[in-house]
Amino acid sequence: MSSLRLDPRPAPRHGTHSRLRAVSSQVRIGMLTPWAYRTSVLLGYPAIAVQIALYSVVWRAIYAGHDGTVAGSDVRTAVGYAVLGLTVSGVLNTSPYQSIASRVREGLIGVDLTRPIGLLTQNLAFQTGAVVASLPTVLVGLGTGLVVGGLAPPTSAAAAGWFAVSLLFAFAVSQLTTMLMALTSFWTLEVGGINMTFFVVRTFMSGAILPLWFMPGWLQAVAVALPFQASTYTPLAIYFGRPPGGVPMALGVQALWIVVLGGLCSWVWSRARHRVVVQGG
Repeated sequence: MSSLRLDPRPAPRHGTHSRLRAVSSQVRIGMLTPWAYRTSVLLGYPAIAVQIALYSVVWRAIYAGHDGTVAGSDVRTAVGYAVLGLTVSGVLNTSPYQSIASRVREGLIGVDLTRPIGLLTQNLAFQTGAVVASLPTVLVGLGTGLVVGGLAPPTSAAAAGWFAVSLLFAFAVSQLTTMLMALTSFWTLEVGGINMTFFVVRTFMSGAILPLWFMPGWLQAVAVALPFQASTYTPLAIYFGRPPGGVPMALGVQALWIVVLGGLCSWVWSRARHRVVVQGG
């Protein structure tokens, strides 16, 4: 079997229209791919609803007989945070199984490298489509929150506006974090264990199920030092009027993580591309 090592020289340039069409095509593929397994997608909605209902019950049980606040949060905020946190993470935190790792494992990465747009752009476009495909989760999550009486309004109109801005930053942080993890597949074809560890750490440290203000000080310090909290906790903290360090600081930290993660993805990819060998080329 012959092998062809990829030429590290830059690919030929393509027109803007051609590149935009290629990006939109990847977004469309990202939207359609999850629905190719619609049974799995549809079963995911009851799972979100059950999680929200269970967390609602647990938080009310914890606060039963206690009318005050714990760590500055009353029962209404705790339940509202659970509803919004599980909904946001259900939309933004797409599965890394759908990105670079699966393409490397299936041997299709060579095809991706011949396309008119770079691999990182392809992957981000694909993940964007996957997030769009997950938008029905918002209806399920907020609908369940309405049923269990767990919906909580933002603390102010300004908080709602900054929450929307922070969600855009959270989207970028979440997708770049997922892509950085997926790039490890160029060093280890089997990423099941890494994915599981990534999923557990991301879910907990992002504050998707437990606000950082409930964590002990040392654990908060660990969570703040990692990028995951910028993908879920930061927008929720803004929504509930508790942005870490104030709104400008919270958004600035998110923007910083976007720059850092984008640089890391580019650097890791610059190392990974020299490891790609297309067999039979």
